[in-house]
Amino acid sequence: MNRPPVDAACHPPELPALHAQAFPMLSPDQIRQAAPYGEEVRVPAGTVLLQSGGEEAAFYIVLDGYVEVLESEADGTQHSLLMHRDGEFTGSLDLFTDRPNAVTARADSDSRLLCLSRAGLAQLLLAEPVLADIVLRAFMLRRIGYLRRRPYGGAILRSAAGVGQADRVLDLAVIGGGPAGLAAAAYAASEGLHTLLIGGSLCGTDAPGAQALPGFPGTITGLCDGGLLRRAESQSRRFGSHVMPVRVATAFDSTSYPYRVWLDDGQMIEARSLIVATGLVEDGSGEGNTAWLDGCLDTDELGCILTGRAAAGSMQARAYESSQPGVFAVGAVRAGSVKHVLASIAEGAAAVRVVHRFLDASAH
Repeated sequence: MNRPPVDAACHPPELPALHAQAFPMLSPDQIRQAAPYGEEVRVPAGTVLLQSGGEEAAFYIVLDGYVEVLESEADGTQHSLLMHRDGEFTGSLDLFTDRPNAVTARADSDSRLLCLSRAGLAQLLLAEPVLADIVLRAFMLRRIGYLRRRPYGGAILRSAAGVGQADRVLDLAVIGGGPAGLAAAAYAASEGLHTLLIGGSLCGTDAPGAQALPGFPGTITGLCDGGLLRRAESQSRRFGSHVMPVRVATAFDSTSYPYRVWLDDGQMIEARSLIVATGLVEDGSGEGNTAWLDGCLDTDELGCILTGRAAAGSMQARAYESSQPGVFAVGAVRAGSVKHVLASIAEGAAAVRVVHRFLDASAH
């Protein structure tokens, strides 16, 4: 086999803290477990598997060979981001959205691969919780790690009194650190929005041994545990966002703009827009975790937030927008949503596009 030099088969040096879980190597048993959901293919060196900007996408596990991931510059030139080796897999959160491919993936040697379509990957993640944990963790951490570095403009929090402290208004506050909230924060920060993720509203203290997220039957806690949020926090200065993994939103003031949100430690933040991703309460009732909103948004009989045309105050009927302009809901807390982790990731990513449109309109 025509393989590249050993020192070329590596991952970016700027991602050492993320390497183990962002670029995991599947065991032979795990690959055999994934095999029924796809098909084995052989490709010659130079074959483009995924094209940057393209709509077609698939998930590849490298069985034998090397797959290079490249990023396109504004002038059309490409540079290498990383090289996937035997047992590793391609892909990112974009596989769950309608966004075009952000990168190009190309076989760097004659390679043997296991190819899963989007539908095949979804089936695998629904049926194989151990593999779902590995893949979803990797996708989330890759989204954080791939972001271009930019000067940090971290949120400056202030007390309700605000004495002697600077007033820094966020572009976006994401409330809730589950799958939808994590995806929304990662996409928003990567697209230049000054973003704060309040991670505790859904995850809480993560009781040992828990196997399912509230509102997401059959899924796993991997995306929502404190470890992932702490890793996101440690990386936040790199991707222009700030993460508060254990803070919980306790009150919301919709009467002033920018909006104000109070946290359980007495701090208050101000933001031009909000994404609410707080999930369902943990008592099994199916009710939305929205008591902290104190009736400021239209909800259904279970307290889940109405959005779009179902929200009486949303005259423009933006997708995911609540009855309060600039306040959006995604994931299980949104009335009518599909209560599953994959759907919630897609909603979190998609809502960021609508936030951009709201902020652009507000600026003019």
